[in-house]
Amino acid sequence: MITEGCGFVIQAAEDTPWAAWFSLNKLDWANQLKTSPSLFYRQLGEMMAVSPGGASILWDAQEPCCSGESNLFSVIEDALANLPGLSLHTKKPLASEQIEAPLNVWFHSSEMPSGPLAASWCKGLVGWIPKLRPGWSLPGFGYVPPDEEQECVGCMTWGEVAVPAPAISNLEIDALVLAMEDVQARIEKAMSLRANAGAWPQSIPFQRRQTSWRITLTGGWEYQISGGSWDTMAEKITELKNSLGQKLKCSIQIGVNSDALIAGTLAGQAMKFGHPWRSTLNLHTAAASFTPGIAADTREKSPLEARAFLPAALAALLSDPPVASLRVPSVPSVESAGNFLRGLEALPAIRWLPPSMPPPGPFHPDIPWDPAEAFPPIWDGKAKQEKLFELDD
Repeated sequence: MITEGCGFVIQAAEDTPWAAWFSLNKLDWANQLKTSPSLFYRQLGEMMAVSPGGASILWDAQEPCCSGESNLFSVIEDALANLPGLSLHTKKPLASEQIEAPLNVWFHSSEMPSGPLAASWCKGLVGWIPKLRPGWSLPGFGYVPPDEEQECVGCMTWGEVAVPAPAISNLEIDALVLAMEDVQARIEKAMSLRANAGAWPQSIPFQRRQTSWRITLTGGWEYQISGGSWDTMAEKITELKNSLGQKLKCSIQIGVNSDALIAGTLAGQAMKFGHPWRSTLNLHTAAASFTPGIAADTREKSPLEARAFLPAALAALLSDPPVASLRVPSVPSVESAGNFLRGLEALPAIRWLPPSMPPPGPFHPDIPWDPAEAFPPIWDGKAKQEKLFELDD
């Protein structure tokens, strides 16, 4: 269900929350992986059915995720390899020699991957999320503080509100609150009907007071090239978060929306109704569209630094880091990846896309992905000084 308003788009489900994260250990699913894989698959399917916006599982079991000596690896690989709406998050090392296909697995660590895991990361088989604070930062879902990590089984979001970064100063807060309240009221009423009919899965706990709203930004590149200040943006987002939290009486997560279709919808809305932020759009011959996310368009060839751009003023306010899906013409080395990361102002979540990796969706009909060989290679840090003079012996 998509609800449009003046400068925003709300994505929500009809009779369930939009997205969710769950603790594998708190749900006691870790034991089911060993004793009853069929029951695990059933509960996994029920979780996906009530989370149309996606679901994340925190791998907090005692056994290492994807361990080469573990019998759980085959179960995890089969369950996650072909489920694009489900992601698994772990803070424990992986056995990269066992990984042959890309998995929806994100590794959380304060430093970039090293050892065998680094090879899988550079090949695009797993993603990396920089751990900048305690708890979990789940791209597309929000932040899980350490206290909630210990006490809560999981958390859900009512929906996701996407806003173009150039429109943040002109947003009508009251209109946005009314739209969000209306969407939430419809969902709660439909959920009560579902629960009364016995159609809510018993294995999935629902806690209304811990269900939050998610506000996401898109079109950050248009805001950047139009001369906008990120410090001003940070102030506006803080005001928006505090105002919505007081009026809706729930927690507000701040993130980044990288959906090209949502970015195109917001641009079409701005052009159709003549909103003032339409002046920041870069008009092509095709339909107008904001650049998804905060950085430069990852689908078009440009420097790596531009596609992984994340301003420090904004990074401090985000509940979770944006995902930079970096297309490269060849598999980068671990050393060159480290040199690249050291040059960034703030670190996003990074997933490499070498030629063997298909680009992620959704795809926009008017803006296709450039071929992998068209993207610039990553700098290997082995620059050579040219000779000033050629001297003959």
